Amino acid sequence: MYFKISSLVLLTLLLISCGGKEAPVKLEKYKVKAIDQIIGVARIEPAAKISPIGSESAGKIIQIHVQEGQFVKKGTLLLTLDQSLDVAQLQQSEAKLLTKQQRSKSLEAKIAALELKIEIAEAERNRDRNLANAQAGTQKAAFDSENIYKNLKAELAITKADLAEANAALGETKMELNYTKKLSDKKNIYAPADGMVLNWDVKQGQTVTIGNKLGDFAPKGDLIATTEVDELFAMKVKNGQRAAINIQGTKERLSTGTVVYCAPYLSKKSIFNDRADNLEDRRVREVRVRIDKPEAVLIGSRVECIISLK
Repeated sequence: MYFKISSLVLLTLLLISCGGKEAPVKLEKYKVKAIDQIIGVARIEPAAKISPIGSESAGKIIQIHVQEGQFVKKGTLLLTLDQSLDVAQLQQSEAKLLTKQQRSKSLEAKIAALELKIEIAEAERNRDRNLANAQAGTQKAAFDSENIYKNLKAELAITKADLAEANAALGETKMELNYTKKLSDKKNIYAPADGMVLNWDVKQGQTVTIGNKLGDFAPKGDLIATTEVDELFAMKVKNGQRAAINIQGTKERLSTGTVVYCAPYLSKKSIFNDRADNLEDRRVREVRVRIDKPEAVLIGSRVECIISLK
């Protein structure tokens, strides 16, 4: 009994002694303003962005003229689709054009001949009329000369109308030929600007449809490291700040750069998502850094971007 009471008293004393206030825990607030650099993963891409190479026509790929990684000038022929049908249509249109050109020339020659005949007929008409008036010739001769002159004038008017119609048809044929040439030329894929063909998604002999993506093209210009800054530090990044570009996960420096663009809004979608419907619940600010040594990095590679806030 004594043992039980003593135990109860001891337990009560222990509970009383433990019921005091807990020692305060010192919490130190995180100081954002003390940060002097921001590190993020960046993707290397052209300043003018990578452009898809597309086709406005359907057809079979006959030849790829430019290899991947090759630099080209604007207008360089990159790829050719089958043009056999277009060539046949061109030949047909050219044959029509030649026929109508010959008809127009024939009518022009006829008009020239008629004008000469009219000039002679007018002189004979005037002569016969003067002779008839002077009673040195017959009225019938004057009447016949007048009819010949009028018939030639009527024939000239008809021929000129035929020439106008022929020239209109000739113009239509020229437009048709020009249209056929443009359709045929759409089977040729040209470089949209100075730059480099990054890759081909198609092969020779493959058939493509209108709007098919054939490959990727990088326009000539600066290379940019595109990164994202968390909304907590978004207002600390400004144009003109310097940055270091390192191999991802190491301290090996590839190049330096300068911040040239800070997005005017926060985005929820990561730039590193490959699918448009793959959204992430994050708010970030897109930042672009112009690379000082473009030859030190590869387009499409991921690097570590260290932006100095000083």
